[in-house]
Amino acid sequence: TLAKFTDVDRFVNLSTQSLHRLPPHVQQKFIRLKGRDKLPELLQLLKERPSSGGAVLIFCNTASTVNWLGYILDDHKIKHLRLQGQMSAAARAGIFASFQKGDVSVLVCTDLASRGLDTSSVQLVVNYDFPDTLQDYLHRAGRVGRVGSKAPGAVVSFVTHRWDVDLVRKIETAARKRTGLPGMDSISKPSLKGG
Repeated sequence: TLAKFTDVDRFVNLSTQSLHRLPPHVQQKFIRLKGRDKLPELLQLLKERPSSGGAVLIFCNTASTVNWLGYILDDHKIKHLRLQGQMSAAARAGIFASFQKGDVSVLVCTDLASRGLDTSSVQLVVNYDFPDTLQDYLHRAGRVGRVGSKAPGAVVSFVTHRWDVDLVRKIETAARKRTGLPGMDSISKPSLKGG
């Protein structure tokens, strides 16, 4: 029985390590731009996307940005849903269900949607706001290219601040070397960040 325990232990270690790695089949793209250029870049990205391009998750760091961006997408006649922590649990559940069914293929959200949102239809994750931590980036990137997906997918991140560049370098190095993200081994539980 000791050998079986060791095999299970080894499996758990391998599984944990792979959870801290970027999916190798998902393209990671970083676009360095000024804050005022993020919106035109996003609109261009959404308008150029083929109608059969699968679902899109657009991550923002705050509920107010989700709402603001939603109004802009309304103005541009881009059908979308919004999901953020200031909504009631019932409203979030309805929005989540509608997105999973494919009623609407664009979801503007906070990190609330980066954990537990399991859908194989997401083919593009856009980090409209660059995440604060490597852990947040990994959770967001994990929403695309999931088992059962029709296409490998991509993560496009808008990089606007000097302090984001250090995280970008770490992510690019981990993706290139196919290694885990630095510092992820010490994480015991996800942080409870408001959204």
